[in-house]
Amino acid sequence: MDQLTLTSYLKLLACDGVGVLSARKLLDLSKNVNSLFDADNKQFFTEFNIPKSIQNALLNFDKDNVIQEELKFIEKNHIQCVGILDDEYPKMLKECADAPILLFYKGNLSLLNNNCLAIVGTRKISTYGKEVTAKLMEHLQQYKPTIVSGMAYGVDITAYHEAKKFNLPMVGIMGTSFKKLYPATHKNFYTDLFNNGLIITEYASFNTLVPELFTRRNRIIAGLCSATIVVESAETGGSLSTAYFANDYAREVYAIPGKITDDFSKGCLRLIHENRAQLLYNFEHLITDLNWNTTAEPKKQLEVKKEINLNDFSVLQQTILKTLQNEPLHIDELALQTELLMSVLNAELMMLELNGIVVGLPGKIFKVKG
Repeated sequence: MDQLTLTSYLKLLACDGVGVLSARKLLDLSKNVNSLFDADNKQFFTEFNIPKSIQNALLNFDKDNVIQEELKFIEKNHIQCVGILDDEYPKMLKECADAPILLFYKGNLSLLNNNCLAIVGTRKISTYGKEVTAKLMEHLQQYKPTIVSGMAYGVDITAYHEAKKFNLPMVGIMGTSFKKLYPATHKNFYTDLFNNGLIITEYASFNTLVPELFTRRNRIIAGLCSATIVVESAETGGSLSTAYFANDYAREVYAIPGKITDDFSKGCLRLIHENRAQLLYNFEHLITDLNWNTTAEPKKQLEVKKEINLNDFSVLQQTILKTLQNEPLHIDELALQTELLMSVLNAELMMLELNGIVVGLPGKIFKVKG
């Protein structure tokens, strides 16, 4: 992007009284960000009936010193920029009416040309949440989607680590500018993605840091992806906003189920109850829903041919597998024979299903796969 165009985008961002939606509308109409600050371009304002307040804000812009400081900051920190009128702007995000007009980034923007999947959730991830995230990434390995998340504590950073472990491309979306990486303890992870992934923000260094920026950031996470997975969330958790944005954009949303007594399963269960998310009970149906094909033979098909080693499983899971080894059983019969509480049995069966060891059949019947 040339400096004149970048300057015009920055001026539009800094323009008092011109919000995201108004800025997007102006660019959709003008097709040229530079022309918006041209005092001789009165025909444009008249033709499209642009409100006087916005005309005055554009033509009387008086923050040139702020813009010059921002240009210096961008150059000094080797930040790249892409505007919504550019061909390189992420196509999925451009479809969203409230997409940012300018993205600041470090790393490889082309990672967003892959199939993209958002992984979001609570900052207080449980052992269960970590296990599910790890299994999800392992299953996704052969399909090579780009994983998109927020780089916060909990589910976000777990997604980062597991994506790296399975060599999946990773994109982090910040709720701050590059002036302040948050959280600061993740600085090394940010640096890694500058070089081996991608970090994006819509915020310039002159933007005032307020909590609301992180909620606004979530629309970018949802907008970049064909689907969002909520791993764990409180009933009013911040990650629910990402799911709501995805709903608004007509993108798929999936939620990992959990116990109704667990605080950080309640948000997922609420999404499922309100029909805002599909229950993600099996990773393969995610791939089928999204129509992600691969030339590689799915690993699960190879693995089910192997003999199950009971020592690889917990004591409870061993009890279930031994009970199912001869014939499929209804869940009530399985509970009777294993003498497990139904809540415990359901949780363990779900983990065995996610691992591709047990399959659920119609009528609440379960069998060992293979």
